[in-house]
Amino acid sequence: MNKIKTVMTEIFLNLNLIWTVARYNNKAQFQGHYLGIAWEILDPLIQIIINFFIFGGIRPRNDVNVGLGLSYIVVGFFPWMLVGTVAWMFMNKVTLTGATSVSSKMKMVAKLQFPISVLPAMTLASRTVAYLAMTVVMIVVLLFNGFGPSLYWLQAIYYMFAMYVFMYFFALLNSTLTILSKDYIQILRPVMRFMMFFSGVIWRLNEIRNLPNWFVQLMDLNPFSYIITGFRFTFFGQAFFWEHWETTVFFWLLMLVLALGSTHLHLKLRAKFVDLV
Repeated sequence: MNKIKTVMTEIFLNLNLIWTVARYNNKAQFQGHYLGIAWEILDPLIQIIINFFIFGGIRPRNDVNVGLGLSYIVVGFFPWMLVGTVAWMFMNKVTLTGATSVSSKMKMVAKLQFPISVLPAMTLASRTVAYLAMTVVMIVVLLFNGFGPSLYWLQAIYYMFAMYVFMYFFALLNSTLTILSKDYIQILRPVMRFMMFFSGVIWRLNEIRNLPNWFVQLMDLNPFSYIITGFRFTFFGQAFFWEHWETTVFFWLLMLVLALGSTHLHLKLRAKFVDLV
């Protein structure tokens, strides 16, 4: 627990630096583009529209049941997919860029002398603007489809917090493993493509024939699925997170293991990072 406290303290002491670098990265990313930072919204929108026409067209039915047990509502495929895809695009981008956040910024760390643990946090901060912008677009679409604000929407704060906790410690672990082996990022990319199809982003596993039941249950327990499903319960007003307390408890126990493992590995090896890059 002391190692988690050490890393969290380093982040809080450098919050101003994290946001400053994040803003600079966002401006530099689209420098010279006519549409500039608007691509932060246009790029995911184009991908969402493509996914809708591809996967919406091959589904046996376009409506989706959302809820717990026998209590559910029928939701159109596009708003259902949109809620999951907005969260997934953020998590996927942070995972892949976070994995190289340390190896690509070691020279900057050497010059500015700040803790390496803040680099994955900078990735999170850099993607936050695009995520919030897409969330606004998503809410507008939901309103046009008849899904107005409700008490359930307040727990979006909880799922955002859970997502950020997961993303930071996952990025901290991945960035350390990428330093140890440059092949790791090549393995991570196909793994994330696999997770996209098996975490309920654009397709529910129970709609796929011939998948064993144990595999479906296992995939339902992965953190990506927990967060995506949670956002759908939230915005479609179907369940609070304590109503499926078993998966919530499992998620936070998994986060504790992830936090302990990632901080231990990071703090143990980061003195050698400069020599390993």
